Amino acid sequence: MKTKEAGELRMPRWEELPSVPQYLDQVLLLVNEWLGPFLSHDGRQVITRTMVNNYVKLRFLPSPVSRRYDRLAIASLFVIAILKPVYTIEEIAYLIRLSLGHSERREAYNLFCDYVEEAVFCAFNRTSMKKGQNAGDPRELLWNACNAFACQLYVRKIYLQEALSGSGEGEK
Repeated sequence: MKTKEAGELRMPRWEELPSVPQYLDQVLLLVNEWLGPFLSHDGRQVITRTMVNNYVKLRFLPSPVSRRYDRLAIASLFVIAILKPVYTIEEIAYLIRLSLGHSERREAYNLFCDYVEEAVFCAFNRTSMKKGQNAGDPRELLWNACNAFACQLYVRKIYLQEALSGSGEGEK
């Protein structure tokens, strides 16, 4: 993946997520289609059936109703998929609860999407995100989490992926 492509990550906003609850296969397809080109390496799925079942079993994700996942569960899976390379599932669940405790669902998720996109753009263009002024605001923690993700993605895509694929060019 070229730098420009990785730096153009776009997250689906709350309004773009299905308003009608979806079966797990539909949810997996949605998340993997949106994020796979940016987060997947070696053709692996970003989120799998086993992962989702474990997240539900451990109560990190709301249980499906009639085997269908609502918009909040789908949004949570996008957050988990983005942050899982950097944080544990327990840490991600805490960040989700913290964010939902200070903003309504739509606002919290859309802010997360904004931060992710800005962080990735800044990382791949070697600029800095503008930090807010209120360090005690939980949204500042979210800002930092998204920035950590973007930095990790940048290092993986620009340096590690090529070096570890055997081309050797990243070893220079």
